[in-house]
This record gives sequence, C-alpha cells and structure tokens, in this order.
Amino acid sequence: MLTKAPRGTKDILPDKVGNWLYLENLIRKLCGQYGYREIRTPIFEHTELFQRGIGETTDVVEKEMYTFTDRGNRSITLRPENTAAAVRSYLENKLYADTNLCKLFYIGSMFRYDRPQAGRYREFHQFGVEALGESNPAVDAEIISLAVQFLKDLGLKDIKLLLNSVGCPKCRPVYRQRLQEFFKPVIDEMCDDCKSRYDRNPMRLLDCKNEKCKELAQDAPAITDCLCDECNDHFHKVQEFLTAAGIE
Repeated sequence: MLTKAPRGTKDILPDKVGNWLYLENLIRKLCGQYGYREIRTPIFEHTELFQRGIGETTDVVEKEMYTFTDRGNRSITLRPENTAAAVRSYLENKLYADTNLCKLFYIGSMFRYDRPQAGRYREFHQFGVEALGESNPAVDAEIISLAVQFLKDLGLKDIKLLLNSVGCPKCRPVYRQRLQEFFKPVIDEMCDDCKSRYDRNPMRLLDCKNEKCKELAQDAPAITDCLCDECNDHFHKVQEFLTAAGIE
C-alpha cells in the first residue's frame, strides 16, 4: 500500500512537467495582459469559511469536502475551491484599500472527495480569476473574454459561449418559489437527494444527474424570466460588451 499514491491522486512525472509549465506560463502571461495579479492562499482553511462561502446545501459542502479536526480541536478543510479563500484574503489583508477594483488569479491544487473516474481526481488543479470591489457588467464581460481567449490560445476552435445569470438576493427568492411550484406535483417521483433539496435549495434540483430527475426538470422555469430590473439590465449589458468584443 505504501508504494501506491492515494486513490484519486496522480503523480505529474518528469516527461509531463513541461506541459504543465507551458500551461501555467500561458495563464500568467494572459492574466498579466488583463491586469490580474497572482495570489497564493493556504491549501487548508477553517471549515466554516467554505460552509458559508460555498453554501451548506451544496454537494461540495455536504458530501465532497476533506475535513478533519486538528490538534487544537479546530475543524480544518482542504480547499475544494479557491474563491472563498481569495475573498477571505482580500478582506483580511485589506486589499480593498489599494484600489476599488482588485483583480486576482490563482493556480493550485484543490481537493474533493468525489468518486474517482476518467479525468476526475480527488486532488485536482484549478485556474481561476476573481475581480473584487466592482459590480460593473464590463468586469463580468472582461472575465469571460479572458476565459475565451485562454481557450483560443490553447488552439481550441469553434468555441460556443452559453451565458446565464444567478440573479441577486432580490430576485432569487422569486425564482425559488417558481421552482417549488413547478416541482411540487412531481417531487415524489424524484431521487432522495432532490427531495431533501426541495425545501432547502430548490435551484439544486436543476443540477441532478439522475436521468429521471433530469427528465422531470426539462421544462422548469428559467431564472432569466424572474430577474429583477437591475439584474436584467446587468445581464443584457454583459451581452452587449461581449458582442462588442466579437464573442458570440
């Protein structure tokens, strides 16, 4: 057993390290062109950070986190994603004092206790960007443009962008109610996970991988039909900026 890596992990061997360095250098160059600076946060954080930042009713928090109690009897979690940690660092280190718009990017290992399968690992590597302190739709469009450019720089062609909105605390409750009304007649036919999500977080009903649940969710109302005026205006402005940038 000591001669095998833990299940769901993978060695990056010398003949592949060059590929990783190429990819990481491409990321750093592109982010520099867009004005994003690199941040490196700890691989583990207090568990409460992810419970609050990701949401206690998500699969990540309920099923997938690597959590343990340290010698000081504190609950610690290996980071399953980096947004919550980046925001924590932004607040703790008062990065907002330097500029209204703080633009950060990160590359690093993340950990999720998921069932290993082809192309998915319990230790995986993620690149991401965060723009903090500014709600301008141009910032959303810039991040999407960066992502599209990254894929193009890798040589991918025929890229298609699918765009949505998650609304805001004002219009999400409206959508939540619409979803509960839609699923109420069929909730007894759905899986146990969906039944538990119905009251706690009905938006998660749209994510279920169960084939029967996916079929029942096909005609669910769209959140874009429930957006408040402010979110709807923001959503359309993002699309206008992307169109101006030549992104379909």
